[in-house]
Amino acid sequence: MAAVMTSEMTNTDKIVGLYDECLRMGLTVTPPDINVGKHHFSVNENGEIVYGIGAIKGVGEGPIEALINARNEGGIFKDLFDLCARVDLKKINRRTFESLIMSGAFDKLGPHRAALAKNLEDALKASDQHAKDEAIGQADMFGVLTETHEEVENAYAHTPPYSEKQILEGEWETLGLYLSSHPVSRYLKELSHYTSTRLKELVPNRRGQMSTVAGLVVASRIAVTKKGNRLGIATIDDRSGRLDLTLFGEALEQFADKLQRDSVIIVTGQVSFDDFSQGLRMSVRDLMTLDDARSRYAKSLAISLEEKQITPSFIKQLKGILEPAIGGSLPINIYYLGSQGRALLKMGVQWSITPTDEVLYRLTEMLGENAVELEFA
Repeated sequence: MAAVMTSEMTNTDKIVGLYDECLRMGLTVTPPDINVGKHHFSVNENGEIVYGIGAIKGVGEGPIEALINARNEGGIFKDLFDLCARVDLKKINRRTFESLIMSGAFDKLGPHRAALAKNLEDALKASDQHAKDEAIGQADMFGVLTETHEEVENAYAHTPPYSEKQILEGEWETLGLYLSSHPVSRYLKELSHYTSTRLKELVPNRRGQMSTVAGLVVASRIAVTKKGNRLGIATIDDRSGRLDLTLFGEALEQFADKLQRDSVIIVTGQVSFDDFSQGLRMSVRDLMTLDDARSRYAKSLAISLEEKQITPSFIKQLKGILEPAIGGSLPINIYYLGSQGRALLKMGVQWSITPTDEVLYRLTEMLGENAVELEFA
């Protein structure tokens, strides 16, 4: 499969299709890796397919050759500063470095991608200064950059990591697909309350039956039939599989504005086998965004707090997150754990919120994934 993917390196759509095939076959595809990867797709000692560096958008053959030559001459790179010191920077521009970082190719050179991106400028400046010193005979006795391990660690410190959303957006921009995770993954527990199955488990419906599934919109367009009728066509993906959607007449008029690329939707309809695509297709009868589904099915928002967390600054921060969402219909339940026991505090109706993705994300970032949960009947 690595050889097949290499043959299609310049065609992102084909790579996406082959990646989906790898998932169906149970093959693991790891992000590009500057310390073991090659220009083409390869297989590591664990039998995993290593994403080809040459398939990263915005990274040409010249930069890849410079990086691999430096690695072959001096061994694997220890960190970002070490890499910048050893590679020929005349062959690699800043934009290329940024693409390599966002794709995951430099993940082993630092604690996380945000730290690498923040310190890229310093690493390039240090390398440039070293080259100037070397040219006039003032390079250090070891002929390398003077950054010690401790100095490198200090440079990376105090840089918060990217959110999962930022990481996935970077992968989509540089690779054309999601490798480290999937936008749907963070919603799987919630989606189980709205759906009947995952896409990989979907089968054609019997007459009169319908299925409800969810996925990320990866393609969407409006077509016109020979008779002049408008037809909505879309594809959703939940990483376990993909499903083509069609929307006719009233369904199209009602839901067309919700077929936004990169949005997570929940669809209900009749599933059948498509002879043309040789896959499954759903004729959509109902479509919800996550906000729609939460408004329809969620009964309350549960927030778990511990006594040690409660400080004036904590309350102020929590209030700042909730206030923009106040005015909705979802009640808030506070599950409080104190030194004397547990208590359930039901907030008044004036604190009811609209459970948007943004407010749930900010609460989770502040309190932790296990402390914020939608409650269903």
